[in-house]
Amino acid sequence: MVPSEKLHEELVRVRGLVKYFPTDDGVLRAVDGVSFDIVRGETVGLVGESGCGKSTTGRCILRLIEPTEGEIRFEDRNVMAMGKGELRQLRREMQIIFQDPNASLNPRMKIGDIIAEPLVIHDIGTKQERRERVTWLLGKVGLDADYSKRYSHEFSGGQLQRIGVARALALNPKLIVADEPVSALDVSVQAQVVNLLQDLQKEFGLT
Repeated sequence: MVPSEKLHEELVRVRGLVKYFPTDDGVLRAVDGVSFDIVRGETVGLVGESGCGKSTTGRCILRLIEPTEGEIRFEDRNVMAMGKGELRQLRREMQIIFQDPNASLNPRMKIGDIIAEPLVIHDIGTKQERRERVTWLLGKVGLDADYSKRYSHEFSGGQLQRIGVARALALNPKLIVADEPVSALDVSVQAQVVNLLQDLQKEFGLT
């Protein structure tokens, strides 16, 4: 849960965000002057037709792709001015759930290693502590601990997206960018994943 004294604090500020991509025919204006604020604990949805720049906006906030121009602030820190070291630390607090869970998981890695990878990258915990964290995270997303020993091809789309959610939660982030996390799933599974995300948001105070 978000502490009551922080409920109305601004977590993210975006001003005049622009992202252009060069093409053979000129310039593709993927994002052109987008501005918005996100308050701590809030859910904000970007709505628009396919190809209008929703995913690009989310990835620009995390600087997974570099914006052409604009201002991005996270807890009043200037994300655009950060170097590699600062960005590395920032990404402990900002994570993403990708649209296609199958494409975002390494098929050569066991599920437990995939979920633990952010902990390894940031040198958090011992091997035993990471294993315990993976078991705990799998339980939080409604999956058995034994699944950690399996590979991604052994799971359904809904299960894979739950694994993606567990990976995003591994570092206990403050912000999660969910890039159309249910659009690649069957309709019967979509509601389950949405409900899971809502429950986790309440429990962990996610934005």
